[in-house]
Formats: sequence, C-alpha cells, structure tokens
Amino acid sequence: MADLPTGTVTFLFTDIEGSTRLLQALADRWRGVIEDHHRLLRSAVREAGGVDVRTEGDSLFAVFASAPAAVSAVVAAQRALAAHPWPSDGEVRVRMGLHTGEGTLGGDDYVGLDVHRAARISSAAHGRQVLVSSATAELVPGLPEGVSLRDLGRHRLKDLARPERLFQVVAKGLPSEFPPIRSLETPTNLPAPRSTFVGREQETARTRELLRGPGLLTVTGPGGTGKTRLALHVARQVLPEYADGVFFVGLDAIGDPRLVASAIADAVGARAEGRRSVLDTLRDHVRDLEVLLVLDNFEQVLDAATVVADLLDAGPRLRILVTSRAPLHVVGEQELPVPPLGLPPEGDHPSVDDLARSDSVMLFVQRAAAVDAGFRLTEGNASAVAELCRRLDGLPLAIELAASRTKLLSPEAVLARLEHRLDLLTGGPVDLPARQRTLREAIGWSHDLLDETERVLFRRLGVFSGGCTLEGIEEVTADGIGPGAGIIDLLGSLVDKSLVSRLPAADGAVRFSMLATIREFALEQLDAAGERPTFLSRQAAWCAALAEAAEPHLRKVGQRRWLDELEEEHDNLRAALRFAIDTSDADVALRLVAALWRFWHFHGHLAEGRRWAEEAIALPTASGRTPVRARALTALGGLAYWQEDIPAFTSAYEEALAIAEELGDRHAKAHGIYNLAYARAYAGDIATAVSMLAESRAIFEELGDQGGIADVLWFLGVGARLQGDLATSLTLTRESLALHRESGDMFGVTDALFSVGRAAHAMGDLEVAAASFFEALEREEDIGNRTGIGIVLDNLAAQASLRGDHLRAVRLAGASQAIKEAAGGHAPPPLIDLPDARIAARAELGDAATTAAWDEGRAMPLERAIAYAREVP
Repeated sequence: MADLPTGTVTFLFTDIEGSTRLLQALADRWRGVIEDHHRLLRSAVREAGGVDVRTEGDSLFAVFASAPAAVSAVVAAQRALAAHPWPSDGEVRVRMGLHTGEGTLGGDDYVGLDVHRAARISSAAHGRQVLVSSATAELVPGLPEGVSLRDLGRHRLKDLARPERLFQVVAKGLPSEFPPIRSLETPTNLPAPRSTFVGREQETARTRELLRGPGLLTVTGPGGTGKTRLALHVARQVLPEYADGVFFVGLDAIGDPRLVASAIADAVGARAEGRRSVLDTLRDHVRDLEVLLVLDNFEQVLDAATVVADLLDAGPRLRILVTSRAPLHVVGEQELPVPPLGLPPEGDHPSVDDLARSDSVMLFVQRAAAVDAGFRLTEGNASAVAELCRRLDGLPLAIELAASRTKLLSPEAVLARLEHRLDLLTGGPVDLPARQRTLREAIGWSHDLLDETERVLFRRLGVFSGGCTLEGIEEVTADGIGPGAGIIDLLGSLVDKSLVSRLPAADGAVRFSMLATIREFALEQLDAAGERPTFLSRQAAWCAALAEAAEPHLRKVGQRRWLDELEEEHDNLRAALRFAIDTSDADVALRLVAALWRFWHFHGHLAEGRRWAEEAIALPTASGRTPVRARALTALGGLAYWQEDIPAFTSAYEEALAIAEELGDRHAKAHGIYNLAYARAYAGDIATAVSMLAESRAIFEELGDQGGIADVLWFLGVGARLQGDLATSLTLTRESLALHRESGDMFGVTDALFSVGRAAHAMGDLEVAAASFFEALEREEDIGNRTGIGIVLDNLAAQASLRGDHLRAVRLAGASQAIKEAAGGHAPPPLIDLPDARIAARAELGDAATTAAWDEGRAMPLERAIAYAREVP
C-alpha cells in the first residue's frame, strides 16, 4: 500500500447493495464476483492516483489527495462495474460516498469525524449512486465532459449532529434517477400511496423546479385531473429537502375559510394560545422553519387566500404547494395548470407498444389489472382502450372509473356504453370548462350503471363529510333501503365501482369515504331527488346523538376511546353544526355545543369550539329560556374559562344559572352556582366563592350527586389553600380524590391530584406532591390533554425551583408555556397560583443562563418535554 496522504484529503467509501442476498444466491460463485469487484474498484482508484486503504467484505475504503481525482475515480469505477459481465443472477450494484476533510492518521489508518461522515454519506446512497458532500463539491470547480453534480439538498445522517448538504454525481451513460436517499426520516404526515403513480414526468419536473422559486405554487385544473396525486407525488420526492417537514392539509371537508388556519395548525402541530388567534400562533410557528405545506382542494375556501399570504410573509423558508380549481390571486403566486394525461397516437394501425407508451393507456391498463389480475393490453383490445382514453380526454379519474368496469365488461363493451352516455349528456353549465363537463358525464355514466337501490345509497352518502363508519351510514341512510347485510352489500358494490373508498380508521374499524368530486355529484343527485334537506337534517341529528352518547364518558374511564371517536368524526360534526346553524335548527346546534365542549377542550380545539358555541347561542331561534340553552351557555363558559377570558365565562355562567332558577332545575342550579363560584374566586372574593360552594354542595347532597359533591370538595380545598389553611386543603382534596376514584371520574381524579400535589408542595412534602403530579401527567398524556400537561409541568417546575434546581425549573416552565400555546388555552392564573420560575433563576444564575434554559424548554417537542419531566433529578 502506498504512503497515506495527510492534510486535506478526499475519502471514498463503497459497498455492494444487497450483498447478503447476492451471497446466498451465488453460493460458491460469490468468491469470483467479489474478487472481480475488488479488482475493478482498486484499478479505478489507483489509476486516478488514489490509495485503497483497506477492504472489508464487500466494502472498500480509499483516499485521494485531490477531490477531482476522487470524482474521476468513482465515475470510472461505476462505468467499469456497469460494463462488467456479471452473472445473470448476480448483478453487482455498488453505492459510493465521497467527503473531503482532514486526513489525520492514527497508526496505519485514518481517524476523526470526517472518516465517519464519508461512511455515512456512502450508506445513504443506493446501488450505482454516488453521493458527495458539499466540501467535496466545492473543490471540484471543473468536471470531465459528461459529468455533473446534482444538488440533493440538506439531509440528516445517522449519528451526525448537523445536516449535510449532498450532491449526486451524474455521468453520461450511467443511471441518474434513484429513490430518495436513505437519510433520517423527515417529519411528515403525507399519506402512503395506495396505488402507483403513472406518467407525469414533465409535470413532476416542472413542479419541483417551481417549488425552488417564490413561496407559493398553485397547481390548478378541473376536478379529476390528478392535481392531488401530482402534489403528493412531488411532496414525497422532495421530502428530504425540507429539514423541518412536509405536511399535507386536506381541505375537502372544510367549507368555512375561517377554519383553514386551524386545519393547517392541526397538521403542523401549532394551536392558538389563550385568546390569541390560531393564525398569529401559526405565523410564529413557521417563522424559522424549512417546511413544505401541501394544501389540497383549496377552491372551496378561496377567501382564505390571505392566510396563505400571511404565512408566506412570516416564514421566509416556507413553501406552500396548493391544489385548486382556481388560482388564489395573491402576490408572488406561481400557477401550474395540470393538463390531461398524454393521449395515445392516432393513425391507421398503431402498434400495441406505441399505445402502451401513452400515459393515459398506461393508467387504464394498470387500474384494469388491479380489478382483473388477468387483464393485458393486446392486439384485440388495444384499439378500444386507446379510444376510451381519447373519449375521456385523458382525465385520470374518468379513466380509472372506466377501467374499474373491466371487472365485469370488456373494453369494447365499456366503450359502447361510454359512447352512448357521452352522446346523451353533452356538456353541463356553459361556464364550466369542457373537461369538467366530460368528467361530470363520466361520473354520471358510472352512476347510471348502478341499480336503483345503489343509486339511493350513493346519493345519500354525499351528506357525510370526511367519510363515515358503517354504523353511521346505516343510521342515516338506511331508510327505505334495509339494514344490516343489505347496506354492507351495497357499500361493497359502490367500493368495487370506485365510487366509494374503504379506509382504515385509527381504532382498527373501517370508514367509507368519497372523493370530493364524486361527493359533489352525489349531492347534486340528492338535490335532484328533493332529499337533500331531509338527509342533511338526519346527518345532523345523528351527529347530535353521537355527541350526546359520548359526552357522559368524556370524564370517565374509557374517555380516550370516545375522544378519539369524536376526533374521527370531527368533519361530520362540523358539517352538522354548519347545517343546523344555517337552517336555524337551534335545538340540534345547542345540543351539539353542549355535548362537545369537553372534547374541544381536551383536544385543543378551544377557539373553534367557542366560535361554534357563540354562533349557536346567537341564533334568534335559540333565545328561549330552555334547558338546552343553559347547557350550551355552560359549554361556552367552560371554553372561555380555558381561554382565560374571565368576563366571557362569567357572563355565560350567570345566564345559565338564571335559566336553571327560572326552570326550577335543582341539578342545573347546583352546577350553575358551582361554576359561577369560579368567577367570584378569580375576582379575589374567596369568601363569597366558598359561600356559593356551600350552597351548591347542599343541593348536590340533597340530590345524592356524588360527582357534584366531589367537585365542590375539590374547589373548597383549593379555596382553603389560597387562604393559607393547608391542612384543611389537603383533607378536602383527598376526600374529593377518593370520591372521584370511586365513581370513575378520570377528569375529577386528575384535578384532585393537582390539588393534593399543590397542598403537599406548599407543606414541604415534595414526595407526595411529585407522586400526585406524575399520576396526573400519566392520565393527561393518555388522552392528549395539553392544558393538563402544561399544568403538571408548571407544578414540577415549582418543585424544582424549591429544591434549588433552577435550570430544570426554567426548562420545565418554558416547555409548559409552549405546550399551553399549542393547546390554545390554560386555566386562569388564580387557581394555579405559582411563581414564575425565572425570577428565582435570574437571582441565582443570571439573565443569560435563565433565558437560554427557557428557550431550551420552549424548543422541546411535546414527547421530549414529558420525558424530561419524568426524569429523576
């Protein structure tokens, strides 16, 4: 081996992709293959002036004094490997990585981080791919003819703290297209593809190019052109280029532009804080992030275009990819119209091979083979398939619907039926694009192939926003169809005909959903049948019943399952609220608000829930002094309470109590007095609050309501602590805890644990306090209640501060603040009654260390913050 160069050198690592599989397949022949592999690589390295340091198994480590020489060597090596006559079952595919750094020797080998970085770069590549670091790329100003470097962006590599900007060596005659490199996973919620992506090479390349420009790219076109699929395809390709994530936001179930900011916030994990708007929090969230947002189906919320503009102004490294039937018309917007798929060539007798190269024919063949495994493009059916694609204008959705029929019909038979329908239904409204009229006819043709019972179910399914479970479909749509297996069979038929999608739900159940365009068509059919108001009303009533069935369980054992179910149906619940409010159905609107407010609280939808509550209560038809209005006012009060809006929750609670007294409803009165006591406590009038609690308790005892008694005991315990009577506080809150445990009220248990912990903390019993807080943390984490998690962290911060562990205290407090902001609210300060951990920390540590610890806490993801809170000091 030649002398090893030192100073600035370029390291090369290589290995064979899938070597274990090759070894097993080749058996005794493996030795000859690996010897040829080593010979070819060593020859390329040495001819370029490099030194092959060592080989281990199928890997090679080499070093070069010159970066250009290293690039020349890897190109020569890949060409030699590609030209070598490998066994037919033993093709060798070598991945390579180059990095330039400090060549420091330790004995007879190199040591240092640069060697490890080169190895990690190599392991990120695919077989036949060469990756180089930015350090190497900067030292290769001129490349041999036919060789170039392709910028792949920054990537996080295993065991390396900082991301590495990587380039791919592209050489004439060698493969240049590879899957995304094997870097660490980028945060994303992109849905997994359920079918192959066909064609669109030019549109894909153009989309990627435009995403490198100004912040907004809008992919436009009529329904069914494949805008969403193109956007998702590109998003998956560019995933490694966005260090802070790529996030998909489906807007098809959102008709209110005011909900767009909330939908984006849900996707990226940002929520409004207190009375601050979701948009303000979202702007702060994206300010320093390198993120791609994919906003899908924007056409129905175009009034929210200002939200997109605001986010782009706030986040200089933010990119937004929108799919819409119309541009957003904001400054800096780039628009990319999506054309139909390429059509097959016309002529007297195009060959099967010529037809198969058409994107639209490729799509038809792949989708037909998915429903009929034996389907092939043949001389016998090629002409019919080509004509089908032409008649459907290359529109992907129309082609897929037609291809799904090959399960029952030949392409010739499908063409005959399609010919008839297009002649019969020529064009829709003249202000719609021609392709959209063709798509409408394609969906209409598929609809006309249904029998009458299938058509009835199809149009009724249009009332569900975001899909629905089988049980919900049976409840809302089965009237006149038949329950049980009848609905199941009909759904199966609609799924087979690509009009309905079967989707797995989070709990392992099954949901059924429609594409947005097909759902629009279904609703049109519902209008034509004169059934739309009836079934939208039934859907709203079903949602109200679902919410009311869940509501008693939202504080009880098993609350997580019910909360998850409400989250799954959130789009349907929103649609029901919108319909009820728009039709002045005060009963349903108020019932929904009353039943859902704890869900909105626990899952961080406080701002949205409050908006629904205010709209429902403001309805003229909701002005009656009724029990349901009182319950809705109580809900509004609860939402405003967690947003720290004391005047709003005081007013709501006062009216709710007044209605209860007017109606003589003792149970509602007891709760009303209890709720209003919070307002008195926050005003500093603890004595009046305690007096009201005594009155509330007396009524609860009269009614035998143990849950109400437990709540009052908890609040009395808080009052005793605020008045300095810690022994009484601890006794009362422990009694409340026991009653809540007995009744299975998990929310009450958690609240009581907080109070037991606070009293024990104030008495100096940090062990009991910590045990209480950690049990509360476990319960709040289980249901995802960010407000509760924030309260736990505040209390643990106070404990750390008391112990003198100020860095830990400030980090926990900073994490709590960020979590509460994401939750969109927090209990008003008087009941929390905790000092700011930063005050004591500054006195001991100084401003700089305190600020740094606070920022560290705020930067912690939720999971990390919880794990840090659980660490034993």
